[in-house]
Amino acid sequence: MIVDVHENDSAMKSELVAALYATPGTIFIGTVTVAAVMAASGLLTGDLAFHAMAAIMVALGVFRYLSHRYYKGIHLASANESQIGTLENLVMAGAWSTAALISGFGSYAILRYPYEPVAALAIAQTIGYLAGISGRNSSRPVITRVQVLAAATPFTLALLWTRDPAYLVIGLSVLLTTVLTFSSAQVIHEIFLARLRTMRELEHLAVNDTITSLYNRRGFMREIRQMAASGLPVTLISIDIDRFKSINDSLGHDIGDALLQGFSETLITELGAGDIAARTGGDEFMVATPRDAESASALAARLVMMLASQRVIGGRHITATASMGIAPAGCAASIDEALKCVDIALYRAKLDGRNRFVMYTDAIRNEHEDGVALETELRDAIRRGEFELHFQPIYNPRSGTATMAEALLRWRHPRRGMVSPEIFIPLAERTGLITVLGSWVLGEAIRTALSWPRSVGVSVNVSARQFDHGHDIVGVVEALLRMSGIEPQRLTIEITESSLIDDPDHVVSRLVALRALGVRIALDDFGTGYSSLSYLAHLPIDTIKIDQAFTQEIGTSRKADSLMNAIAQLAHDLKLRLIIEGVETQEQLTVIEKHAVHGIQGYIFARPMTAADLLPMIGNRVPTGRMGSARSRSGSRKPGRYSQVA
Repeated sequence: MIVDVHENDSAMKSELVAALYATPGTIFIGTVTVAAVMAASGLLTGDLAFHAMAAIMVALGVFRYLSHRYYKGIHLASANESQIGTLENLVMAGAWSTAALISGFGSYAILRYPYEPVAALAIAQTIGYLAGISGRNSSRPVITRVQVLAAATPFTLALLWTRDPAYLVIGLSVLLTTVLTFSSAQVIHEIFLARLRTMRELEHLAVNDTITSLYNRRGFMREIRQMAASGLPVTLISIDIDRFKSINDSLGHDIGDALLQGFSETLITELGAGDIAARTGGDEFMVATPRDAESASALAARLVMMLASQRVIGGRHITATASMGIAPAGCAASIDEALKCVDIALYRAKLDGRNRFVMYTDAIRNEHEDGVALETELRDAIRRGEFELHFQPIYNPRSGTATMAEALLRWRHPRRGMVSPEIFIPLAERTGLITVLGSWVLGEAIRTALSWPRSVGVSVNVSARQFDHGHDIVGVVEALLRMSGIEPQRLTIEITESSLIDDPDHVVSRLVALRALGVRIALDDFGTGYSSLSYLAHLPIDTIKIDQAFTQEIGTSRKADSLMNAIAQLAHDLKLRLIIEGVETQEQLTVIEKHAVHGIQGYIFARPMTAADLLPMIGNRVPTGRMGSARSRSGSRKPGRYSQVA
C-alpha cells in the first residue's frame, strides 16, 4: 500500500540486479568480437593457444547467455535473497572470467610475439576491453574493480617485462587508466544510485497520494486491474467524508489534511491482507478487497463506526462521518463500469442521510438513471416554463379572513404529470438549480400578490442553497421589490433550521440585510430542530411557524397542549407573530384559538390552489365555528416540508 524508497529494500536490490543484466546485446557482440580476434591471431601465427582461447571465449559467452536466460525466468519482484545472490554470482563469474581470459590473451601475445602484428592486435583488443569496463557494472562497483584489476594487472606486467620503450609507455597508460577506473567506480555507482532513487521517487509520486501515502487514483486503477486480471474476486468500496469542504473552509487546510491522514490511518488498521486502499480525490477514498459482498459489508459497517470516532486535531475535537458505497467488480463488464456502480451506491448513501453504507443493486441503478434523466428534464422545465405556483391561505382567527398566503411550487410535467416537490426540490438543491427556481418563485409570488388587497401578504420559502456566497439573495429581493413597487412588509421570507447549519454567520448577516429592506422573516418548522429555541435569541425573525407534525398532537395530548401554552407565551414575550401549520380538525382549531395566535394554516380552511382560485377567497370571512363543510373541501393533508419551495 505504501512504497518505500530505501536503498536496502528488496525492490532496490532487484533493480540493482536488473541493471547487471541490462545489456545482453553488448555482451554477445563483445564475445563474438573477442573470439574472432583470438581466432584470427591463431590463423596469423598458427599457435593453437590462440584457438584454445577463442574456444574458451565462446564457452564463456554461452555461460553468460545461459545466465541471462536464468535471469529472465525469475520474477525479480518476488525473488528471494538466495535467487538474487545467485544472479549476482553468475554475473561476477562471467565478468571476471572474461577479464582474466582477455588479459591472458594480451599478455601471451606480447611475451610470445612482441614485435609481430599479432601483438598489436592483442594490445588493441585488451585496451579496448579495459576502456569499455568503466560504468558497465555501475550497480555493483566491486565487480568493476575486480574486473579491471583482473584485466589490467597481468597485461601491464607483461608490457613492463618487455622493457621496450614503446611498451613501457603503453604500460604506464594502461596503469593510469586502471587507477582512474578503479577510483571512479564508486563515483559512478553513487550517480547511478541517485538517478535510481530519483526515478523511484517520481514513480512513487505518480501512483501515491502525497498527503496520506496511500495509492492515488492512477495507482489504485493499476492495482485493481492486476487483481481482476489474476482472476481474484474484487469488491469495491467507495468512501466519501461527509461535509469535508465545510471543515476545510472553516478550520483550515492544515486541519483538513490532518483529518485525511487520520482517515487513512484508520483505513490501514482495519484492512487485511490483499486489501488495497487509495485516496482518489479531495475527500474521496477507495478500497478494493477480495472479500465477498457479505464480508465487505461487515468491513464497511466497522469503517462507518471507526471513522465517525471523535478525533483531536490541532487541539480541536473534530467528528467527521463518512458515507460509503459497495459494489462487486462483477456488477459490470469492465472495471471502469464497476467504478460507476460503486459511485451510484455512494450517491445513494449520501441521499439516504450520510454516515452509512449502501450496497449496489440494479434497482438503485435504475433509480439513479431515472434521477439523472429527471435532472435533465428539470433544466428543460425551467426553460419551458412548466412550473407554477399554488397558494394556501393563512387565516387570522380574530377576523376570520386571510392575511397572508404561502406560495407553494408545483411542477406540471408533460409526461409524468404532477411531479412531487419531495422529488424535484431536493434535486434542484443538489444541482444548484434551486437558485434559479427560487428567484422565479419570489418574482412570481410578488407579482401575484400585487393583485390582492394591500392587507394580504405572501410568504415564500427559501432554501439554504439560496444563501450560498455565490448567490446574492438580498440583491434579488431588493431588485424585485423595486421593480414591483410592492410594500416590503407584505413579503415574508421563510427559512428552516437547515439554512443555518453550514455557515450560520453568513446566513444571519443576509437575514439582517433582508430585514433592513423591510421584509419579514419567519422561522418555519419550529419545534422540529434541536436548537430552535437558541435561534429565537439570535435570529432577526418576526414570526415563528409551528410545524404540522407538532400540531397533530394538539387536542389529543396534554403534553402537547402544555407545550402549546408555553410556546404561545414565549412568542408573546418576544413580540413574535405565531402561525400554526397543519390544522385539520375542529378540536385542534378550538384549542389553538385560545392562544391568540396570529395565523392558522391548514386544510380545515383550504388546500393549496391556483392564484385564480385563491383571489375570490381573499377578504371573505371564514365562519370558524362551522368547519364540517370546509373539511369536506380540504382534500388530503398539506404535504411535508419538501412540498414548499426551498
